[in-house]
Amino acid sequence: MFDSHVTSASLPLVTEMLRLRIFSRTQPPQLASHQDILKRPKYIHRGSGRNIQYTHTSNKNIRSFWSTGPRPPPRTARTVSPVNHSVLSPLLKATCYTPLTCLKLCLLNTRSLSNKALLINDFIVDQSLDILCLTETWQQPNDFFHLNEAVPPGFSFISKPRVNGRGGGLALLHRDNIKVTSVTVPLHSSFECLAVKLSGPKPTIIVTIYRPPKPSVVFLNEFSSLLTSVCAMSPTVILLGDFNIHIDNPSCTFANDFTSLLDCLGITQHVNLPTHNKGHILDLICCTDITPTNLDVIDFPISDHKDVLFDIHTQLHKTKEQRTISFRNIKLINTTDLSTMISSYPNPPPASSLTDLVTHNNNCLSSSLTTLAPLKTRSVSFTRTAPWFTPHLRQLKATGRRLERLYSKTQLTVHRQMYSDHLHHYKNALTTAKTSYYSNLINTGTGNSRVLFSTVSHLLQPPKSLPPDISTTQCTAFLDFFSSKINTIHQQLASSRTPSDDPPWMITSGQPLISSLSDFTLVTEQTVSELIRKAKTTTCQLDPLPTSLVKACLPSISPMITNIINSSLTTGTVPPTLKLAAITPILKKPGADPTDLNHYRPISNLPFISKTLERVVAAQLHSHLDTNNLHEPFQSGFRPKHSTETALVKITNDLLLAADSGLLTILILLDLSAAFDTISHPLLLDRLAGIGITGAALSWFTSYLTGRQQFVQLSNHKSGCSGVSLGVPQGSVLGPLLFTTYLIPLGTLLRHHGVHWSIFLFFLFFISYCLCLFIYLFIYLFIYLFIFSTMSCFLKNV
Repeated sequence: MFDSHVTSASLPLVTEMLRLRIFSRTQPPQLASHQDILKRPKYIHRGSGRNIQYTHTSNKNIRSFWSTGPRPPPRTARTVSPVNHSVLSPLLKATCYTPLTCLKLCLLNTRSLSNKALLINDFIVDQSLDILCLTETWQQPNDFFHLNEAVPPGFSFISKPRVNGRGGGLALLHRDNIKVTSVTVPLHSSFECLAVKLSGPKPTIIVTIYRPPKPSVVFLNEFSSLLTSVCAMSPTVILLGDFNIHIDNPSCTFANDFTSLLDCLGITQHVNLPTHNKGHILDLICCTDITPTNLDVIDFPISDHKDVLFDIHTQLHKTKEQRTISFRNIKLINTTDLSTMISSYPNPPPASSLTDLVTHNNNCLSSSLTTLAPLKTRSVSFTRTAPWFTPHLRQLKATGRRLERLYSKTQLTVHRQMYSDHLHHYKNALTTAKTSYYSNLINTGTGNSRVLFSTVSHLLQPPKSLPPDISTTQCTAFLDFFSSKINTIHQQLASSRTPSDDPPWMITSGQPLISSLSDFTLVTEQTVSELIRKAKTTTCQLDPLPTSLVKACLPSISPMITNIINSSLTTGTVPPTLKLAAITPILKKPGADPTDLNHYRPISNLPFISKTLERVVAAQLHSHLDTNNLHEPFQSGFRPKHSTETALVKITNDLLLAADSGLLTILILLDLSAAFDTISHPLLLDRLAGIGITGAALSWFTSYLTGRQQFVQLSNHKSGCSGVSLGVPQGSVLGPLLFTTYLIPLGTLLRHHGVHWSIFLFFLFFISYCLCLFIYLFIYLFIYLFIFSTMSCFLKNV
C-alpha cells in the first residue's frame, strides 16, 4: 500500500518496481548474507509504543531500529458514516463471455453445381472449411441430388434455388455443430439473397448475394432496403457474394455509388485481389462490426471465378457432437442358445392377469438379450469415407494435390492447364465409381422395393434434420407443442360436437347389417407365427427383443405372444404397456427449418407385440366390414388392392366422360388438418357401435383408445409421459382402418344429398385417399348457379 502523497511523476517508477516482483529471485549478494542482516530480532509487541535498538556483540555492529506507532484510542460508540451509499450507481460486473471461435469461410461462384458437386465435396474436406457459400448453383426447386453430393459427412446445407428461369440459385453448406438458422428477408427483383443467422451471445448474420450482370436501376434502392433490415437484426453482419460490380474500376459510376452506400452504413469491403479470370474484383466480402483475417483468393479451376477464403472470430453456440454410442452386438448371438434360454424360463402362474403376462414376457426377453449381448458403449468417429471411394481414386486425388501445389508455386499457365485437366479426369473417375456402386446396390436388391426406395431417397432427398439442441428440455417442448396443437385444432373442428348433435342418418350405416361383431375369434400359434413372419423387421426402443431375433426364435416366443393376444381378446382389454407410444418428430417437407416446431409431425413407435395384436383385430374388423358391405365403393385410401393409382384412374376417366357429355366439372378438395390426431374417441366409439361393433369387441376398442400415453424421444434424450385423449396413433396398424371408419358418415352425407340432386341428372362420386377427400360433380352449364347454394349447405354439414 503506497502513501497518498506519492506524486504522478513517481508513478512510473512505482510501476516498474511492482513489475520486478514477478521475476524469479537470484542468489543474494555476499553483503546481504551477513549474519547481522539475516538475524531476526526479538518479538516486539506492536502496541508497546517503544523504539528498540538492537546491537550485536561483535566488533562490527550493525544498528537496526524497529518501532511501532501508539495504539489508537478505543472507540466508545459506533460512528455513522455521513455517506449515503444508496445514491451511488452500482458498478457493472464483469461478464464472462464465450471464447471466440475461429471459423473458416469460403465464397465460390460455381456456375452450375451439377457437374462439380463431388469436387466441391473434396474441396471442403481438403481446406477444412466450416462454411461454404455458393452462388449460381443453377438448381431447380426440390432438386437436392447434387447438393447431397457436395455435402461431406457432418455437414448440412440451406439452399434457395431460383424459382423462375434458368441460372442463379444460392446455397450455404455448414458443419452440423454450428447452429445455423434461416432468416426471412424481403424478396427483390434485382438480386437473389440467402440470409442465415449464426447463434451466439451476439448473433452473426451472413447474407449470400448473387446479382446478375444485367443492369438494374432499382438495385441500389433494393440493396439499401436489404441492408437496413439486416443491420437491424444484429450489429455483426457479413455480406458476401457475386455482385458483378467492377469495384476495382475507379471510373465506374455505378461502382462508386455502391461503395458510397456501403460507407454510409459503416460497412467495409475487404477483397482487394482479382476474383475473376479476367482480372476484375466481382466477388466481395463486406462486413460490419467484424474484420475477416487471413483473406486469400485462390484459383480452383472449376469456374471462371476464384475462391475467396477468409477466417472470422466470433462467439458461437456450438452443439456438442455425440462421440459415444451404446449398442448390442446382436450379430454374434446364437439363435439356438437364445431359444434355449427363453424356453428355460418358468411359465407364469395360470391365474396371471394380462398385465402380468406382458411383464413376464418382456422380462424374459430382455434378460435373455442382456445375457447374450450386453449393452456396450464406445467412442465413434464422424469422419467416414464414401463406400465407393476406391484406392485408385485416392491416388488420383494425391496427384491432383501435387499439381495444385506446383501451380500455386509457379503460377504458370501450363501448370494451371495441367491441374485443370487432371481435375476433369478426377471428376469423371469419381462419377463413374459412384454410379457403378449404386447401380450394383440397386441390382443386388432386385425385388426388394425397400432397398430401392431407401437408396433413391438417400440420393435425391435432403438429409433428415434434427433440432440443433437435442436435450430433455427439447423433447418436453415437442411433447407440449404437439399436445397443445391437437387440442387447439380439435376445438375448432365441427367434429368436436357430441354424437347427439348428428342427425340419425349420419350415425348409422344407412343400411341393415347382416351380422354384428360382439366377440373376437381367438387365434392359434400358427396364425400368430404367420402374422409375425409377414410383418416388417422393424424395432423400436419399447421392444424387449429386436424383431429379427423374434422371428429367428419364433417357436420359443410364439406361445407367449399367442397367450397374450387371446387373453386381450377374451377380456376385452389392452394392457397399459401396449398403449405406450414413443413419438419421433419428423420434418413434414424436405429442407424445412429444423428449428421451427410447426414443421414437424409426430410418428408413433409402438411395441411389436402391440402391432401383432392390432393385426389380429384389424383382420377381423376388415372381415366384418366386407360381410356387411360397409366399405365406401369409391374409397381408395387404406384399402387392400387400392392406391393413388386407382383413384387417379377413376377421376381421369370420369372427367373425360363428363367432358364428352358437355358437362361442367366442379372439384372440391377437403384437406383435413391433423386428421389422425384430432379424432374424438367418444365419436369414434359411436361410429363403431353404429356399424355393429358390440359387446367385448366394443369394450376392447374402448380400452385400446382410452388411457394411452406417449413420450418424445430424440437420440438418448426423452421427455416424460403424457396422456392422449384424442386421435389414433400414426404408425399403428389399426389407425388407418379406424380413420376410414370414422369417415363413414361422410359417404352417407354425400349419398343423402345425391338423392336430392338426382332429378337434375347429377352424378356424385366420393373418392378418398390418405387425408385428402376429392368430391366432384358433373352438371349442365345452365344450373351451375343453383349448385353453389346447394354446395354451401353440403359443406355446412361436413
